[in-house]
Amino acid sequence: MKPKILNFALSLAAICLVAACSKNSAPATAAATQDGKDVGAAALSNAAANANNGNKPTPCETDFSTRDAAEILTGPTTLHRYSMNAALSGEPENGCGMGDGIGALIDFAIQTKPPMQGDNKQVYQTLVGILQPKGVPFQGVGDKAVWIDVHDSNIPGMSEFGTMAIKGEVLCTVDLHFKKGAEGDKAITSARGEELAKKLGALCNKSFAARGA
Repeated sequence: MKPKILNFALSLAAICLVAACSKNSAPATAAATQDGKDVGAAALSNAAANANNGNKPTPCETDFSTRDAAEILTGPTTLHRYSMNAALSGEPENGCGMGDGIGALIDFAIQTKPPMQGDNKQVYQTLVGILQPKGVPFQGVGDKAVWIDVHDSNIPGMSEFGTMAIKGEVLCTVDLHFKKGAEGDKAITSARGEELAKKLGALCNKSFAARGA
């Protein structure tokens, strides 16, 4: 896909995220408790509640919880049933967002289905090649992982920090969008670089484990 076409698609997704999609999607109740032992139960409870409402549970409910987002976001960790990365990958059901979308937002996506040609390992290698020299490899997340330092987000007025990982045939993408300037800096924790990448990557690891990858 040509860069201009890709940027156009991402821009449309971003507009949908901050406007129409936020109106049409029903935010789930935050699954966070003070007792770490209750986090999994709270996440499953939220997933069941969404299922009862006819909504398929998101990875943010079945694989981890908004408590994990609190390691990255300093403000609200509101759950959103939309991920621009998941929508672009063709697996909208395997994505979710966490945050208020104003100060900061985590966009999470898991890609489990192979592309029309090749496999997700090839997709990962292709994306890493496109990202070079900006993609920085690091260990501790999946089989392979890279992080992409702060750059302009496709959401107007925001910056973005990205992490991408592969384990087996499962591809994970986590992007942190935060408002430019002091307000955005306050909306996320002080972690930067590889430390931030590992915090975002921890979400991938939990999702990989949940899927037996």
